[in-house]
Amino acid sequence: MNVLLIDADSKIPNLALMKLSTYYKGIGANISLVRLNLSYYPTRKRVYYVVPPGYDKIFCSVIFLESYNYILHDNNVEFGGTGYSLSKELPNEIELLEPDYSLYGDNDVSYGFISRGCIRNCSFCFVPRKEGTIHQVNSINNIVRHNKTMFMDNNFLALPNHKELLQELVDKKIKCQFNQGFDIRLIDNENSLLLSKLKYLGNYIFAFDSWSYISLVDKKLELLDWRKPWQLKFFVYCNPEMTISETINRLNYLRDNCCLPYLMRDISCWESDKKHFYTDLAAWCNQPNLFKKMLFRDFLYKRHPKNKERQQSSYKIYLSK
Repeated sequence: MNVLLIDADSKIPNLALMKLSTYYKGIGANISLVRLNLSYYPTRKRVYYVVPPGYDKIFCSVIFLESYNYILHDNNVEFGGTGYSLSKELPNEIELLEPDYSLYGDNDVSYGFISRGCIRNCSFCFVPRKEGTIHQVNSINNIVRHNKTMFMDNNFLALPNHKELLQELVDKKIKCQFNQGFDIRLIDNENSLLLSKLKYLGNYIFAFDSWSYISLVDKKLELLDWRKPWQLKFFVYCNPEMTISETINRLNYLRDNCCLPYLMRDISCWESDKKHFYTDLAAWCNQPNLFKKMLFRDFLYKRHPKNKERQQSSYKIYLSK
């Protein structure tokens, strides 16, 4: 049996495809992987992929909504992933298998979910509809296979026993990162201390999705008093329906407190009449060295040295209330 696995747009090794590989190798199949690296950004070029003949089974994972449209096939492909369906899941006998890390030959990191789901109901997020409320689905021991581990939980601190699990990570000295970030609103003295003791990889990531809970962010940052300057990074969600000042206030607050932002633009930002501004803003604050050293106005001069109209237009929007 010949099986083709298509990774349409994952930025990291695809957990579902690795489990499919384990299953089909277990029954003697020959596995081939194609990585298309389709971009999330609608302004970037995406090339259509024609699914080749000659395979007994073909599976394709799509994370982003538009990726499905770039896979040309004759109804012989089984699709999955959030970009295709919120209800499609791996069969239980495959979901419980260990990932085949050899599928991505240069990988040296373990990936997995300790928990699924979330207690929040953010308008821009699929997680509650896809995974339900927070619940544990795996153990640390079952996930860790390498010297480094990336946990992909969407709201780990909402898990009732998260402190026991953090203590396990500390005790076992596991080098790790939670790449989807922590909920800053759930920080307390105990879990803050445990986070500080982790052998953590890169920036500690949180989210700051609305200026409305600035007082809570302020309070919780005080509990993270062990942090070094620029050690924390915050996902900053924005869309054109938010006021510009609401977004800028969050960015300025993070800068004043030596925290890095990562601007998460809603897809509607690319359809906005201010799309050039959102592009400039993301180019500034998503590059740490520039954000730390340069004001937005100075960045515009550097980014568009010969285009004064673009400089003035973006800066005028930046100053708008």
